[in-house]
Amino acid sequence: MRPGASVSEKLRRGLAAALLVVVAASMLATLRPGELKRRWHLLARSVSGERISPGEGTGFWFDRDYAVFLEEVRRRTQDNATVAVLAPPWPDVYAYQAAYQLAPRRVVDARRSGEASFVAAYRIDATGAPGAIAIPHGTLSRR
Repeated sequence: MRPGASVSEKLRRGLAAALLVVVAASMLATLRPGELKRRWHLLARSVSGERISPGEGTGFWFDRDYAVFLEEVRRRTQDNATVAVLAPPWPDVYAYQAAYQLAPRRVVDARRSGEASFVAAYRIDATGAPGAIAIPHGTLSRR
């Protein structure tokens, strides 16, 4: 802490440190040692700037298949594309993960699919649609 820090700043930093200790203690109590080691290793890789593939990290706790789907959409679309991702509206992490994993592509939802050059439908069989191809756990259509 820097000399001359105000009392409120010291209190705020102390509270943040205490909360981190509580989170760490709860993780130690609930995670197996192997899982804790794996997560620590992923954190270290992420902090170093290494790209963590979607299925490898912990961001897809809600649906592991979605990671594979988004990775295939990322692989088959250009960086400057606009992609409409049709996925469950809840939990909202589907939308957040699509935007994060497909960056720098622009990601829109079903309401704005008219603006998209690609439509990626998760767990929807749209192979009869013109230009649609089957990808793992869904389909991808070019407009």
